[in-house]
Amino acid sequence: MKTATIFAATLALALGACAGQETTRSGFLRDYSGMAADPTGALVYRAPTAPGRYDAFMVDEVAFMPGAKSERVDAAEIAALRQHFKAAVEKAFAQGFRLAGRPGPGVMRVRLAITGVDRADATLNYIATPLVGPVSNGGASSESDVADSQSGKRLAALSLHTNANPFKGGLFEYYTQLGHAKSALELHAAELYRQVAGGK
Repeated sequence: MKTATIFAATLALALGACAGQETTRSGFLRDYSGMAADPTGALVYRAPTAPGRYDAFMVDEVAFMPGAKSERVDAAEIAALRQHFKAAVEKAFAQGFRLAGRPGPGVMRVRLAITGVDRADATLNYIATPLVGPVSNGGASSESDVADSQSGKRLAALSLHTNANPFKGGLFEYYTQLGHAKSALELHAAELYRQVAGGK
């Protein structure tokens, strides 16, 4: 009976602990009207034709614009997530473009915002793991915009979210508060690059 009670209580905690990030319209992007929802629920815009050839990119400092679904995070956590997201985007874009220090011909400007964060409850996961495995996940939502660094003409925009689950999100991240949020932002960086680079 005790085992059944513990399992039921743990399952209830698991259901209540699931991260619940959603795709956002925070106001960070100047225009959402031209964005279309894809099968995952992300909002996507990609210019039908790129106005010129781009071989470089620059990345603005990451904004933090949490919505109602976001957990409250402290200043140190915000700084860590902003730095992580910017570094992930720079790493992704460096696969096909060079990093530029200023606007200019052939340079794209990338603007980023973190719009939601969920932590994994590491303590709960340590307790639950011997019984049913980790039960509390994390996640993040973000919005991003890529434009010509001189004219401001939009090339791509993206608003999406990721909630980790046992099949999407590394096992180790269940035992760190921000591991899943950071992994989510890495996925967002890779998707933004894919939208911009296409077959490049």
